Amino acid sequence: MINYLTSQIINEFLFEQTDVFTVDDLVFYVKSKGKKIKKSDAEDFLRASNNVFPLIRGEFITRAGVFSGRWFSFKPSKEEVEKGQILIGHRVMPFANQEIPPDHITIVVKGNVVEKEATVFSMNLALDTFSLFGEGYVLPYIYNDEANIDQSIVNVQYNLPTEIRLTSWPLKAIQGDETFEYGDRLLCRVVNWEEAIVEMFVQKNDLNEMVISSSAIEREEWYGYFEEGLIKSFEKNGPCNSIEEQLALLFLEEQEDLCVKNCGSAEEFLKHTKKIGFSQFGVESRIWYNGESVPYVGNWNKSMAKELVLSDIMVSFSPKIIDAYIENFIFEDGKNNQTLKDLVNVIFPVYLKMSAAERNTVLLNIEKRHVILKKEYDKFSDFSIAPVRKRILRLFSMVNELLCAIGCSGLDVSNFPQQELVVLTQLFSHITRLLEEIENTYLRDQLHQGEISLSLDGMEETFDDIRDTLKASLDYNIYKGFNIVGEEKNGK
Repeated sequence: MINYLTSQIINEFLFEQTDVFTVDDLVFYVKSKGKKIKKSDAEDFLRASNNVFPLIRGEFITRAGVFSGRWFSFKPSKEEVEKGQILIGHRVMPFANQEIPPDHITIVVKGNVVEKEATVFSMNLALDTFSLFGEGYVLPYIYNDEANIDQSIVNVQYNLPTEIRLTSWPLKAIQGDETFEYGDRLLCRVVNWEEAIVEMFVQKNDLNEMVISSSAIEREEWYGYFEEGLIKSFEKNGPCNSIEEQLALLFLEEQEDLCVKNCGSAEEFLKHTKKIGFSQFGVESRIWYNGESVPYVGNWNKSMAKELVLSDIMVSFSPKIIDAYIENFIFEDGKNNQTLKDLVNVIFPVYLKMSAAERNTVLLNIEKRHVILKKEYDKFSDFSIAPVRKRILRLFSMVNELLCAIGCSGLDVSNFPQQELVVLTQLFSHITRLLEEIENTYLRDQLHQGEISLSLDGMEETFDDIRDTLKASLDYNIYKGFNIVGEEKNGK
């Protein structure tokens, strides 16, 4: 296991390292900081990190190494040019540090920091400029902007305002002595990946009705490279965990063709292409083939189709989830006559084929953890969060049970309704993240229970929508499997 201090040292390495490196390089760095780490643990950390790409021959490269100094650009909208202010939104994706929100990006021009301001924009522009974060994340990014001090996402469930105040940067500070007109572009590169510092230059529009410029031809070719690269990425990597990750892998693999000065942007490409657009992926969205839904199983993962659901469960499950169940057990103080043995069966449904010895080992560990948590537990400080946690755990248990039933059935998951299966795995992941947040004592004071309740309303409704369909599919596939076995025994 890697402790907190060691993980901080590793992240320090990943933020600073821009050259290709190996696991041995990381182990040596950690040791140079006075800590020890097993080579296997270091490799597991790297493969699980969102800030690292595995290469061939056991080598790795960080996002800082891939994206620092690489050219990208975007064209401000007519509204932005008229107001003399630009939004960032998704426009630095995937080049800047994805852990830093758009309103905290630092823009520099000729070595000088451009001071940000607060400007009112149309909601339509805001939605367009944050769209690559994906459905379900656009509004949280907009409403969590530090300039948006007057409105809360809790209050706009059904009616969005026509305008919204967002963090912006003045064009006059970026353009200098030049005149910036609609059609001009901002050419960018990340000069400090860890702190998300982006340098910008004005790129004048040289379109002419009489002569097609060389830069316009190069940009048109760029859209072709972008489309070809995305299609290759779809076949190789599938829909990825997010649109951001999809773009990160695209620019990693096609950087020589895409990271050029006469480049377009992802948002312009989606208006330019007819082959690719936004598609539903469960409760989220991805960029995918136009008019096609994104499947759970495809060429990129069909070789491990039967293990997919269980791998999703194992990746998401964490010790904090166990702690949440135990704390709920302590808070309930024996209500419903539940024992710790009953709790083990709730956390690990019977579909998970564990032996009696394995369940006893799990029970022993939970009993030990129960003793530790009970000594530390403060019912008074937990009073406000306990009802929310109980509600989350109830939904988590139902989702977990259905996932385990499907994953442990031995059935081919490609035979299940794909979108419903995607939704189920996403729900599991979202609820896991939510539980881990409320179990983080440092984050608890920052959690808005109104937003959590609103999110839970949506997740519970979504689960109700898909549960019966997946259960019916599970029953049908099991029945069909019995029939096939019966026919084989009868020699038919």
